[in-house]
Formats: sequence, structure tokens, C-alpha cells
Amino acid sequence: MRRVLILFFALGCLSASAQLNNTMFDQRKQINEQDSGSLFLNLNALGFNKNNEYFGKIADGYTLFGYQINPSLAFLPTAHTRFDVGVYAQKDFGNDEYTEVQPTFTFTYKMGSSRLIFGTLEGATSHQLIEPLYDFENVLVNRLENGLQFNTINDWLFFDVWLDWQNMLYAGENDQEELTGGLSARYFLVDKIIRVSIPTQIVVKHLGGQIDVSDKPLQTYVNTATGITLDFLRPDNNLINSVRLDSYYVTYSDASGEQLRPFEDGDGFYINAEVKSKIGLEFMVSYWQANEFLSIQGGQIYPSESSTVKNPFVIQEDRELLIFRFMHNMKLADGLTLSSRFEPYFDLLNDRFEFSHAFYLNYTTDFRLLKGKK
Repeated sequence: MRRVLILFFALGCLSASAQLNNTMFDQRKQINEQDSGSLFLNLNALGFNKNNEYFGKIADGYTLFGYQINPSLAFLPTAHTRFDVGVYAQKDFGNDEYTEVQPTFTFTYKMGSSRLIFGTLEGATSHQLIEPLYDFENVLVNRLENGLQFNTINDWLFFDVWLDWQNMLYAGENDQEELTGGLSARYFLVDKIIRVSIPTQIVVKHLGGQIDVSDKPLQTYVNTATGITLDFLRPDNNLINSVRLDSYYVTYSDASGEQLRPFEDGDGFYINAEVKSKIGLEFMVSYWQANEFLSIQGGQIYPSESSTVKNPFVIQEDRELLIFRFMHNMKLADGLTLSSRFEPYFDLLNDRFEFSHAFYLNYTTDFRLLKGKK
């Protein structure tokens, strides 16, 4: 009965959204015809502080505090092509060394509203995956993705398919190649004051290889999510900008030759409610109910398997969470946004209340160094 009441509560809220509003973290590379032959200096920077006050046996409590910086040069030789070359660096406060320093290279070819991307991908939040399939904290600890990507973004379709090659295997190594690929799509059926869309998401992870000496078996894991979204746009309202309702059916399956993880398959339901205001305030409520669900790279509070350091082998076949999110986004200047979040949640099966809070300072800009000749 309690689950039924919670479900009706979530559905009765003004809005629901299966993913957080993370558009300020997207790093899309623009190609405009008038920039053909131009050279730009780009800068992406993120300062972050996220504190997880988690004390249960499924997810660890810890603090992430530091900054990321990614300067790059962008050259657009034609009206349809772009090269980006730069360096990505991350500094975690309290660590004398840089956590990560990596070169970045991206080639982008534009065809109408579609783009082919090779090298450092438009990854992380740009895939628009839901939290059970993609943990936002990956932006703070494992942001870079490298490989191949194709996407289409227009008024009626969002389509993104990618391959992130995470570990290269060389002959004779006692290791496995590791790669993660996915598809994220949203088709808009109606795009008026009430907007209806159908989202579909798939994430696949594979570990294996043919030239290694490792005795580990081939491993393949799959997460999927599909649902329906209703957006209610209120452009004439003085306070409320939009409200959204959507729900997802989420699955996990193990297609490995030998089962290493606790479950072979599992599923769950993810229902969220969100209200966006014109002054940057957002409120979102989420309900998560799952059985034997495991995630490839999703949020740590959702799976039935512990990811904690102190309790690494804890299994909870059933998970049921009620999550609240209070968010505020403030534009400080062009390209500069300050975002703050407070995200408490209640573990209904373990009668436990936990929360996290965070702020993010995100800056993205570009400077034209050389203008192309007409």
C-alpha cells in the first residue's frame, strides 16, 4: 500500500523528469558557416564541491572538491569541419599533484543537424542519460571519453550513439580491453504548449580481448531505459517556466559467458517530478523502485549491490528510494554559471535518511584569434 501511495504522489506532482537539468555542463562544439577558416581559443573550466553525507551500506559518503580546466585551440578549415586540440587537467584540493593531465583532440564533421565526432567525445551529461544509467559524479571524477560518436539534434529528434574506448589491450598483457558504448534518443511527437516525447536509452559495457593472457572470462553488461515524457510549457507565467512528467522502465542484463556479478538480470521503475521557475529555482522529486538491478556506470544509490569501501559485498535485492532535489542556477556573466544543489533522499526499505549538497562554478568561452578570409 505504501508503494502505491508513493507512486500516486509522484505522478500527481506538477512535473517529472528522468534526468537532472545538467545542460550547463554540456560541452558541445559549434560549427558555423561564417567561422570557416577561423582560429579560436576555447576555455572550459569547472570548480566543484560535492559532499555526500551517506552512512548506509550501499553508497559511500565522501567529499569531492577541486577544479577542472580544458583550454584548447579550435580551427575550422571549412564550413563543415572543425579540429580541437587542447589539454585537460584536474586538481583535487588536498592533493599536491594534479589528479589527471591528458591531451585532448577532436575532429568534428557537420552534416545538417548531424555530426560525426572522432577523438575526445561530447560525453558525460551531453548523452542525456538518466541517473540510474549515468552517475553525474562521473563529471567530477572520470569526465573524458575518447572514441567515436554520431549525433543528431534538431526540433523533433535527439539522437546520440557513441563508443568510448576505455582500456587499450596490447599483445601478451595480463589485462582485458574495456569499452562502453551507448545510444540515447528522444523523439518528439508533439511540440506545442504540451510537448510529448519518447526517450530510449541503452548502455553496453564489454571487457575481453583475443591477444591477452588474462584468465578472466569475456564480460558484457547491458542497461536499458525507455519511457514517456510530458512537458508543459508556460511561457506567459510570471513564475513557473515549465513543468514535466515522465517515467522510465529500466533494466539490467548480464550477457557474459560466465556470471561474475550477483544477478543475471534485474529491473526498476524511475518516476520524477520537476518544476522549473524563471528565477533559476528548480524542484524535483524522484521515486525509484527496483529488484536485482545493477548499473554499469549509474548513480551509486540505485543498484542492489554495494559500492562502498567498508561494505563491498552487501547485497540488497530490492531498492526503494524517494529523492528530493532542490537546485538553483544563477548566471553570473556570459558563459559563467553558479549552480547549487541540495539532494536529500529517504531509503524506504532501510528507514534511512541521507543527503548530499554541492555547488558548481562553470565557465565556457571562446576567443577568435584569426578570422577566416571570405
